[in-house]
Amino acid sequence: MSNKKYERKFIASSDLFSDFSVDISLYNIETIDDIIKIFVQELKECLIKNNFTNLVKLLEKKKFHIHGKSIEMILVSKETDTFFICDHF
Repeated sequence: MSNKKYERKFIASSDLFSDFSVDISLYNIETIDDIIKIFVQELKECLIKNNFTNLVKLLEKKKFHIHGKSIEMILVSKETDTFFICDHF
């Protein structure tokens, strides 16, 4: 059972994957890389489930990051805060 109090919304900011969003529990998160791994895995599973094989190949070439936020800022953020995960610089 998930506790919404510890979840934050992460949304893709990307030419290909814009607006894809995932609610991620911060309960076992230690780094921004942990967040990005979960986000990318959820996106990949969605693409595979819907047979978007070419998009899966493109996803595997992308390097995702979060601009201007530290893990500490994310961990103490409000429940209503949203964060963007980008694949551009």
